Amino acid sequence: MQSRAVTDSFNLALLRIKLYALESKRSDLKTQTNRISTSQTIDSYTLPNSPEKILGNVNYEIPSDATPEQLFWLGPTIETNTVINGLMSGIKDIINGMNDLMKSQRDELEVAIKQLERDGWNTELDLEEAKEGIKLQMTGQYVYLLSLQKQMELHEEALQLLDKERSRLQALQGQGVAAADDSRGLRLEISKQTRELEVQRSNYRLALFQLCFDLGIRYDPDIILEDIALDEATLTNRKVTEEILARSYEMKRKWNELKQASWEHGNTKIANSDGKSYLSANVQLASKQTEQANAQLTKYINTTYAEADNAYEQYKNAQLDANDATADYDALQRRFQLGIVPLHDLNQSSYLRQKADMKVILLRLQYFIIISKVEAMERGFILAGGTEVAVVEQ
Repeated sequence: MQSRAVTDSFNLALLRIKLYALESKRSDLKTQTNRISTSQTIDSYTLPNSPEKILGNVNYEIPSDATPEQLFWLGPTIETNTVINGLMSGIKDIINGMNDLMKSQRDELEVAIKQLERDGWNTELDLEEAKEGIKLQMTGQYVYLLSLQKQMELHEEALQLLDKERSRLQALQGQGVAAADDSRGLRLEISKQTRELEVQRSNYRLALFQLCFDLGIRYDPDIILEDIALDEATLTNRKVTEEILARSYEMKRKWNELKQASWEHGNTKIANSDGKSYLSANVQLASKQTEQANAQLTKYINTTYAEADNAYEQYKNAQLDANDATADYDALQRRFQLGIVPLHDLNQSSYLRQKADMKVILLRLQYFIIISKVEAMERGFILAGGTEVAVVEQ
């Protein structure tokens, strides 16, 4: 049942798609980052722009005895070289500016890649956490169905007992021993029990329909539920809180966020103090949120263990009450055999014994689901609230 629910879960399917999309986007950004070059350069050579530089340049091979008439071109050349050098200097500044811009873009892409990596890690945690949640939910729904079924059986036993009492009163009325009004209260009680049974049947059908829908199977109101194999209830052996927190999906997400904020603080190049202050504040915020989650989850862990201890005590007390009810019934049965007490009293005692036994069964189911919650918690799935447990007939 649990494996089917996990396999067919819409939430898990959506999380898998999200994980695939995040990985695809991360790969795309890495490709874009690798394509961005931040090392564009320009030759630092400059043209000679003075008579001394031109005449002294061996590449021009100008004779030392050249006449002024032979050097008439020197002035225009100097002017041209000066203009070209200015243009080259401007182009160099533009290239350096472009390099700085692309370096900034590359840094932003690297931050985005890291953020996607964190989202990917968190989505993987969400997947595992969702599986644990689905298993626990299915267990709770099944136990709830079983508890309703057990309580319907108890109501049916009560109606059978009331029907016997009605037959007894009718016989007494036929003998003129009982008045007609003596059965009025009995009729009201039969009506009440019948209404309660119908309500529980309606609740059972609704819960069964919901379970069938969640499992993706055809609804059949006559499905037979198998009893859960229950081991002997024992007090829970508490594990170390720090070990549970280390496995907690929520804490792992918080640690991922703190790791991301710290990485961005150490790897993001920002020239102004406001930007640096922002990154520093993000680290402090992530750190405080991690501390807050640690404290909150610690409270939930202690509460869950307390729930388990309380459920165990309720179960053990119900066992004692059931033993007393059985002892009372056995004593009354011996007195009935001696003719000391009427059959009506014996039937009432039998019903009280059945009711006490049923309470033991329901509290054992309740303990089972809470222990399932504890086991899920110890694997990292920590619930804030209570789970849907067996409804105990009072």
